[in-house]
Amino acid sequence: MKRILSYLKNPKVATSSVSWLVFLITFFLGLFGVGQAVIIPLYVSGILIGGFYFGREAIEKLFEKKIGIEILMSVGIIGAAALGEWKEALLLVGLYSISEAIESFISDKTRSAIRALMDLVPKKALVKENGKTEYILAEKLEVDQIFIVKAGESIATDGIIYTGSASINQAAITGESIPVFRKEGETVFAGTINEDGYIEVKATKKFSENTISKIIKLVEDAQESKGKRQQMVEKFSYTFSPIVLGVSILMPPALILLGFPLSDAFVRAVTFVVAASPCAFAVSIPVAFAAAIGTSAKNGVLVKGGIYLEELADTKVVAFDKTGTLTTGKPVVTNILPFGNLGKKQLLETAGGLAVNSSHPLSKAVLSELYQNNVNPSSVASHHTMAGEGVKGVIDGETVYLGSPHLFEKLGQRISDIREFKTFSAEGKTVIFVGTEKKLLGLIAIADAPRTEAKAALLSLKRLGVENVMLTGDHTLVGESIGKELGVDKVIAELKPDQKVERIKELKNKYHHVAMIGDGINDAPALAESSVGLAMGTAGTDAALEAANVAIMGDDLTKIPYAIQLSRYAKKIVFQNLFFSTVLQVIVMGLAIFMVLPVSLILFVDEFGEVLVVLNGLRLLSGKINS
Repeated sequence: MKRILSYLKNPKVATSSVSWLVFLITFFLGLFGVGQAVIIPLYVSGILIGGFYFGREAIEKLFEKKIGIEILMSVGIIGAAALGEWKEALLLVGLYSISEAIESFISDKTRSAIRALMDLVPKKALVKENGKTEYILAEKLEVDQIFIVKAGESIATDGIIYTGSASINQAAITGESIPVFRKEGETVFAGTINEDGYIEVKATKKFSENTISKIIKLVEDAQESKGKRQQMVEKFSYTFSPIVLGVSILMPPALILLGFPLSDAFVRAVTFVVAASPCAFAVSIPVAFAAAIGTSAKNGVLVKGGIYLEELADTKVVAFDKTGTLTTGKPVVTNILPFGNLGKKQLLETAGGLAVNSSHPLSKAVLSELYQNNVNPSSVASHHTMAGEGVKGVIDGETVYLGSPHLFEKLGQRISDIREFKTFSAEGKTVIFVGTEKKLLGLIAIADAPRTEAKAALLSLKRLGVENVMLTGDHTLVGESIGKELGVDKVIAELKPDQKVERIKELKNKYHHVAMIGDGINDAPALAESSVGLAMGTAGTDAALEAANVAIMGDDLTKIPYAIQLSRYAKKIVFQNLFFSTVLQVIVMGLAIFMVLPVSLILFVDEFGEVLVVLNGLRLLSGKINS
C-alpha cells in the first residue's frame, strides 16, 4: 500500500489512475441500470482530470504552431463526446494518459538517482587552517584546503593525503572489493570511506569538480541521450496528426458538394477523427508491456518501462561489473597455509584472536572462517590496530601480528621470496600473514567469491547468442582470475567510472544494443549510458538501482537470461498487436469515410479490435515463454 501511495505522489500517475477509476465506476453503474444523468457527469470529470496534462500540452503546442499526437487525441476525445460516445472518450483519455504517466514516473526516478549520489558524500567537512579546526559546507571546499577525515567517515572531495595513513574503502567508486592502504602523498576520492586511522587530506578539486560530481553529470547526460531516442515517435505523430485533422476539416465541404446533408457531413467528419485517433496503437504496446512487466516482477525481475523490454530483446552483449555482481562482494578465506610445525587450526585460532576486535573486512573474513570451522579464537592481550597495515596483540606473553605483506616487510621478513605468496597473488587473491617480529607463522589467502549461479547464467546467455564482458575497477589479476573461473568472454579491468562509460560507448558502437549489470555507485554512469541497465536489487546501492532500468531481485544472475527470453516474447506479441492495430485502423477509417455502418457499430468495431489487442497482450501474464 505504501508503494502504491508513493507512485500516486507523481501527479500524472495520480490523474491517469483517477480516469481509470472513473471508467470502472461508470462501467459497473451502467450494469446496474443507473441513468445517464448520473453517469455523464462522472464521464466528464474523468475526462477532465485524466486528460488535464496532455490537454494542456496540446494547447501549448497549438501556440507553438505544432500539431502532434496530443492534439489529435484531444480532438478525438471531444469528437467522441460530441457524438454521445462518452465511454469511448474516457477510454481514449485513460489509454493515452498511461504513457504520459510512465514517462513522468521514470523522470522522477532519475532525479532520485541523482539525490542518492549526492548523499554519498558528507554535507560538511572539518577544515584545518592556521592551527584551528572548524566545520564548513563541503560544497565550499577550495583547492589546497586541508580537511580532516576520521575513522568511519567518508571523504568530502578528491584530494591527496597530507598527513597520516588509512585503509580506504573505494568500492563505491572503483568497485574494489577490499579496502586499499593509502598513505601520505597518495590520492583519495570523494565518497570513499576511511575504514580506520586518522588522515588529513589536501583538496585537489572543488566539490563541484570531484569524482562524485562527475558521476552525477555522466548519469544526467546518459539519461538525456535516452530521451532523444523517442524523437522518432514524435516525428510520426507530427506527420500523421495534421493529415488526419486536415482530412476531417475538408470532409464536410467535400461531402456537401457531393450532395450530402450538412448534419451527415459533420457526423462523418467527427466519426473519422474518433476512428483515426490511434486507440489500438495506444493500447497495443502498453498492455503487452504491462503484462510482461507484471510477469517478470513475479519472477524476480523489475522492469521500469516497456522501452527497456525492447532493449533487452535486442541485447547482443551484456557487460558485467565484478564486485557484488559476478561475485558476492564479501571477502572469504580461500587458503590457509601454516609454516613449520604449526597446524591449520592453530594458525586460524591465532589469526582469529587478533581479528576479533578489528572491523576491517579482511578480519571479518578470518572470523567467518573461524566460526564456520567451530574454532575458538586465541586469548589476546594488549590488542592494537595499525591503520592500513594490520593488528597486533600479545598471545602467551609474545607479540603476534596479523597484517599485510607490507607490515611484515617492515618487520624484516622476506615476503617476496615466498613461493605460495607469489602464486596466490598471481591468482588475484589478497594475502595476509600471521607472525612475530622474528618469524612467520603462516599466511591466509582471501578473495571475493564468485556467485554460485554466475557460471550457469553466463552459459545460458551464450546459448541465447548473447556475449558477455566484465568491466571492473579491480586489478587486472583479480578480474582475469574471476573471469577465467566463470567463463567470461572478455575482461577489462582497472576502470574508473568514466572509463566504464567509455567502454560501454565502444561496445554500443560495435554491437548497438548493450546491457550493463552492476551494483555500486561506480556503476551508475555505465548503467545509465548502456542501452538497458540492470542492477542487483538486494545488494545494489540506491544510486545503481535508480540509474538502472531493470532490478534483479534476490541477486540471482540466472534471472538475466530469463528476462531476455521474456522480452523477446513480449516484442513478438507487440509486433502482432501493431500489425493488427494498423489493419484495424485502416478498416475503421474506411468505414468512417464511407459510413457503410452506423456510427455506433463503427465505434463498436474499433473497441472490439482494442479488446482483441488487449487479450493478445495478456497472454504474457501466463508466464510461458513461446519464443
